[in-house]
Formats: sequence, structure tokens, C-alpha cells
Amino acid sequence: MRKNLVIKCLERLEELGFDNNGSNEMAGLFDQLAGLFSGVEGSGNVAIGVRNGGVELVCPICSNIPIGSEKVLVSALETLALLIHGMRFYPDRIMPF
Repeated sequence: MRKNLVIKCLERLEELGFDNNGSNEMAGLFDQLAGLFSGVEGSGNVAIGVRNGGVELVCPICSNIPIGSEKVLVSALETLALLIHGMRFYPDRIMPF
């Protein structure tokens, strides 16, 4: 069985954590996720991301991106915005702040 691309990207982001050596790969993963989330309407990719902890993973990454890594930050925030927008269908996944 092949693993879903959204899940693969989330798993790889979790492996990377954040360090400057992986910033290009991380930006690429966020761009890939944003493309998957905004690509085909009704694909279920955002739902897959939400159900598999995408918001809980991306939030701490955003807060740990160092100054000078604007490309990664922009990609991460775009991905986070798409995930948060998708959470309206999953009110039980809303995180207390």
C-alpha cells in the first residue's frame, strides 16, 4: 500500500524539526503541502492534514524558524493558513490557546 503524499510530507517535517541545514528541504515540503491542499477541490488533502496533526506540527515549527529564513516562514504560514481554514470542518481538532 502506498502512503498518502500529505502524510509523507508531515512525517518528513517531523523528522527535520528545524535547523538551518534543512531549511531548503523544509520550504519545499511546505510548498508541496500548500499545493496539495489548494490543488484539487474536494481531494480531501486538507482533511488528511488536519486529522494527522498538521496544525499541531506546523505551529511549533513556525515559532522556531530563525530570523533570516523568510522563505521557510512564508511557506510554513501559507500551509498553516490552509490547515486552519480546513479545521472549520473538524471542530473537535481545535487546539486551546
